[in-house]
Amino acid sequence: MALTMVHLVVADLWAQKHPEFLESPEFYYGAISPDAVHVRDGGDKSHKNEIHLNNWVSPHPDDVIRYWMAHSTPFDIGYGVHVLADGQWVPRYKEKLPGILRPNGLLNTDIYYNDTFVTDFRLLAMRPRLQQILDMVAVARTPREHPLLEDYMFIKWRADLLEAYRGECPRHDPIRFIDDVYVNAFVKDALPLIEKTYQKLMEMRP
Repeated sequence: MALTMVHLVVADLWAQKHPEFLESPEFYYGAISPDAVHVRDGGDKSHKNEIHLNNWVSPHPDDVIRYWMAHSTPFDIGYGVHVLADGQWVPRYKEKLPGILRPNGLLNTDIYYNDTFVTDFRLLAMRPRLQQILDMVAVARTPREHPLLEDYMFIKWRADLLEAYRGECPRHDPIRFIDDVYVNAFVKDALPLIEKTYQKLMEMRP
């Protein structure tokens, strides 16, 4: 999965064409919230694909449209933007970064989490807009009766992320694969599917 700052960059750039979401705290709150499943499940990822609307390791935009047809608050739109980004993240690094995989084909998590954490903290330092978005997330209203996760999970996940990104980066080794150049290219390539999915939603609505 992409880490928090990548998701917020994706959400913010997508919202440039949708100004109704551009300054919405709840939209950005939604864009970090599918990973609140970890508050409930910890390191158990067996439910992660379900919580990501079947988009954890590959994109399934029709599942996102079905979710959006039933749940369309700014929080929900941000939630869908998050999972559509994640659905494109995994296939991309598998294709473009074979060196980040172990000989058995599994992800080398030591390299991966060092790269993603260091790059995420660099993005936050380089882009003042991200700090503004975190400030918005901090005051966003938590949804009630969400269909997939409970409100306390969103609240705890948000608190944990805000605390983490106000501190120091937990990793410090040199980046090997996933740097800001890679992230920028990913974001550019990920946006069209998100936009296409949202436009299809707009066409389907009465």
